[in-house]
Amino acid sequence: MKMKTFISFAGGVALAAMLAACGGEDSGSGATLATVNGAAIKESRISDQLAQIPQNLLQGREAEIRKQLLDRVIDQELVSQEAKKLNIEKDADYQQRLKLMTLQLQADAVMARKISETVTDAAVQGAYEARKPQLAFPAVKAKHILVPSEAEANALIAIATPQNFSQLAKEKSTGPSAKEGGDLGWFRREAMIPAFASVAFSTPVGTVAKTPVKTQFGYHVILVEDRNDKYVPPLEQVAPQLREELAQSVVQGYLGDLRKAATISYADAPAGVSPTAAK
Repeated sequence: MKMKTFISFAGGVALAAMLAACGGEDSGSGATLATVNGAAIKESRISDQLAQIPQNLLQGREAEIRKQLLDRVIDQELVSQEAKKLNIEKDADYQQRLKLMTLQLQADAVMARKISETVTDAAVQGAYEARKPQLAFPAVKAKHILVPSEAEANALIAIATPQNFSQLAKEKSTGPSAKEGGDLGWFRREAMIPAFASVAFSTPVGTVAKTPVKTQFGYHVILVEDRNDKYVPPLEQVAPQLREELAQSVVQGYLGDLRKAATISYADAPAGVSPTAAK
């Protein structure tokens, strides 16, 4: 779910990073990584942008990404120098766009501060406890072994038990969950291919399905470990969604409070709105 307000926090961060990287006025600090027509590109101008990138996106590619960021900053420096030559800052269109960007950054900063003060870990925990009935859904906890042929699957079904299933999965399964003993954790019906879900949700708990399930990936041998008609996912799984929903509520509520505290006059009032809306 995405926040549907006029405030784009990610956009504000990206814009701030871009503006910080542009221009030779702020030379930064640290080692000089390059010079552009005599202007030094300092280490901090790269590290500041690198810090905006989630760690899971770096994944051992830091050196490559640093090089890309350096090239980007060099390009920005070149354009910034050209802007000075062309006296762009006095251009009316530039001034108008700068004003709009400033307003957006101000909105982002104000709302981000309000959200950080309000959407605390305790608030998320409270929302989780209150929303448990709505978060619950029918779910199955299962393991599977994926093999290329039906014959292999049937051979495994003949010997598989709840006790040896994990070891068989580690030895025989070609699926990505093999190293975890075929563990799929808890899942709702809609999360799986219909044929797989149908067997998983109809097989008795604590048993291996009597027939393999064919999908485009191969043949699956399924062990159903547990079933819960009102399974509630753990907090860490739904926390991002809850934080976003709380943040959206905070933004809308805060804007409403600001409007209530303000005196707003409409020169040409919309239908149904008085020309002057007093406090």
